[in-house]
Amino acid sequence: MKVGGVERIFIGRLKRGDDVLKELTRIVEENNIKSGAVLLIGSLDRVNVGYFNEETGEYDNFVGEGFYELVSGVGNISWRDGKPVVHVHISAASHEGDIKVGHLLEGNISSLTVEYVIFAFDFKVERKYDEETKLSLLDTE
Repeated sequence: MKVGGVERIFIGRLKRGDDVLKELTRIVEENNIKSGAVLLIGSLDRVNVGYFNEETGEYDNFVGEGFYELVSGVGNISWRDGKPVVHVHISAASHEGDIKVGHLLEGNISSLTVEYVIFAFDFKVERKYDEETKLSLLDTE
């Protein structure tokens, strides 16, 4: 376990047409965020979530086109191989009742807005590849 404090808090919104993951990653890089926590709400014109497939070691994608309410997004910020990793899980629902939940991938496109809160921590967290799970897990030791 790592223990520290919150160094800064960022609150903002993304514009229509922004790729959510790309913009969050840009914010992390431009503001030198060492690690942190992320909260999201808003709406999406396109949803692209993934589920980790243990057999293949890759993510299976699930896509939704059209207006989706971004009900919740929660995740963390860490680093792997000198690059930021914004790891967020989202829940999004369409007016027709289609619900997409899973790992936020590139290709989630902001609709009216996506509002974010980032709690930037005063310490850095790295990720390490774990052979057993085939995932890059948080190194909290």
